[in-house]
Amino acid sequence: MAKHKKNIPAPAPKPVEPTEVITETTATGFSLFNKPWLAPLILAGLAFLVYGSSVQNGFVFFDDDKAILYNNALRNPSLGKFFTGQNLGMYAPITWLAYWLGSAFSGQEAWGYHLISLLLHALNTVLVFRALSNLTGRNWPAFAAAVLFAVHPIQAEAVCWAAALSTVLFAFFYLLSFNLYIRWVKSERPTLALYGLSLGAFLLADLSKSAAVTLPLLLLATDFYLFNKLERKHWLSKIPYLIGSLIFGLYTFSTRAQEGHDIETASAVFNAVDRFFMVCQTLLFYPFKLLIPSGFSVAYPFVKIDGTWNWTYLAAPVLLAGLAFLVWKKGRKQPDLLLGLALYFLPLTVMLPFRTVGSFELRSDRYAYISCVGIFFLLALLLEKLKPELQRIILGLLAVVLGFLTLNQTRVWSEGVSLFKNCVNKTPESSLCQCNLAYNELISLDFAGAEEHYTQALKYDPNTIESYNGRGQAYMQLRKIPEALSDFNNAISNGISTPKLFLNRGKCYVALNRFQEAIPDLVKSIELEPKSPEAYFFLAAAKEKTGDANGAIDAYGQAATLKPDYVEALVNRGLLLMTNARFDEAIESYTKAIQANPNVEMIWNNRAYAFYKKGDPGSGLADADKAIMVNKKYARAYQTRAIIYQALGRPEKAQEDFQTAAQLGFK
Repeated sequence: MAKHKKNIPAPAPKPVEPTEVITETTATGFSLFNKPWLAPLILAGLAFLVYGSSVQNGFVFFDDDKAILYNNALRNPSLGKFFTGQNLGMYAPITWLAYWLGSAFSGQEAWGYHLISLLLHALNTVLVFRALSNLTGRNWPAFAAAVLFAVHPIQAEAVCWAAALSTVLFAFFYLLSFNLYIRWVKSERPTLALYGLSLGAFLLADLSKSAAVTLPLLLLATDFYLFNKLERKHWLSKIPYLIGSLIFGLYTFSTRAQEGHDIETASAVFNAVDRFFMVCQTLLFYPFKLLIPSGFSVAYPFVKIDGTWNWTYLAAPVLLAGLAFLVWKKGRKQPDLLLGLALYFLPLTVMLPFRTVGSFELRSDRYAYISCVGIFFLLALLLEKLKPELQRIILGLLAVVLGFLTLNQTRVWSEGVSLFKNCVNKTPESSLCQCNLAYNELISLDFAGAEEHYTQALKYDPNTIESYNGRGQAYMQLRKIPEALSDFNNAISNGISTPKLFLNRGKCYVALNRFQEAIPDLVKSIELEPKSPEAYFFLAAAKEKTGDANGAIDAYGQAATLKPDYVEALVNRGLLLMTNARFDEAIESYTKAIQANPNVEMIWNNRAYAFYKKGDPGSGLADADKAIMVNKKYARAYQTRAIIYQALGRPEKAQEDFQTAAQLGFK
């Protein structure tokens, strides 16, 4: 009988004691990851170091004026106004709260807004690191990507522009929601509280800026990265996010339309084929800017040359198709590569030029504020393949070079003229840049420069009708009244209807002695803005010249009521009242003018004469004395006092004052 061997299990191999434990820290040479607070502290410090000087920047008259300085909700703040109103066609109550906080810090100065933006950028840098680290379980690429996020000059627009506080604010809540979701989905025991916090942060992001609506797409990509598939539970967990995105997305189109943006008409400027090339070129445009950080501008217009796109647009679809094929062929089994591409593309989707939602067709640096994380992560993955010492050297050099470029770009954003001069230098054919440079020059009282650049804006795009309005104002200041009138006519005929525009055209008519034509414009200006003392003043001047004395008196009175220290209106009203023998009313008007400015000798003299005509020479003498005290060489006051002395029966004094008046040149 054959013997059978017993199946004796082989002994387990002895564990080999390693001579060195290999961890991410020793592999890369970075010991800072052993302390959970050290890497975030370094990253926040880098953000402050590179962008700290932005706190000294001023406002830029490119939405800063409309969104902040002239925002009525900020002048008389209330939660009701913030949550029921909109500004520039956007519903963003949390951004308005941030604006209000900035004004609480610095009033009408800009540093409060810039400080909040700087703090948020530092926090966003930390959140980028935490999200990538927690999602991938790898600290080195997360840290390297966050370093680049902190110091890259493409972030200057979002961080250094006061009105763009909305970008860094929505990004904060967007990244916070992303981090909370990662913690929830990776938790062994996911809690409803953590999920609710993520959803709440997403809601705050939407209430800061509608660009946050892309987050559900990124969360689905996160699920796919972690589980290599999307199951029913993953889709179900995104339903509240998707509902929020749908609501805020559709509402944005509504608020834009209410602001006056005709989305259908504006979008029709480019046809479907145009937009295909525009989208493809834009997808490559931002990575190019990130990898070759130069030529930054506030606007990168889509410009055809002789009706044809240049080669970069035509080549973009081919290059994208090639990259997509490589990813499909080589990258399907590389989840980190797919994650980086998702981090770039998905937050950018609503910023791509599928349609025209705003006033202009733009690409902007701030649109890539979150999307750049994907490119930086891919770059960090490449650096990770190098030796540890080389990793540190290259990352350090990149931080220094990018930081230096960022300091220069921060100075570009210091004020409006420097910003748009940079824009014009980069893209002189951009009517947007030319028009906004002219506007900032107009605000800075450089009227000749404003005239030049408004003219350039109209040269490149005759449809920038706002340039007619702005150039007209520059012409007025340069005393080119006929040219100003022509521009205001063009602006009005093209549909601009603002109280200031009708006021300015009315002022031109007054300056050209076309008083009857001025009156309808000045009345229209008052209808649009009933509380404009200047409009009432010029209406009074026009009525006075057309012989409507009572109408002029009433209009001067309205101007003085709206502006109690409006000396010119009070004096002119007093003169008309004197002419119409309404001496008590004239005295009252002159008295108010004296209260507003007691150092004008002419007003004292006019009231003195009014008292004399009323039959009160004693009061008139006191006023004439006061006029002479203010200006001892004011000949008219001596003449008035001489007349009063005659009325008081003091001929010697009268003769003495008549002689003094003659010596001073009174005729």
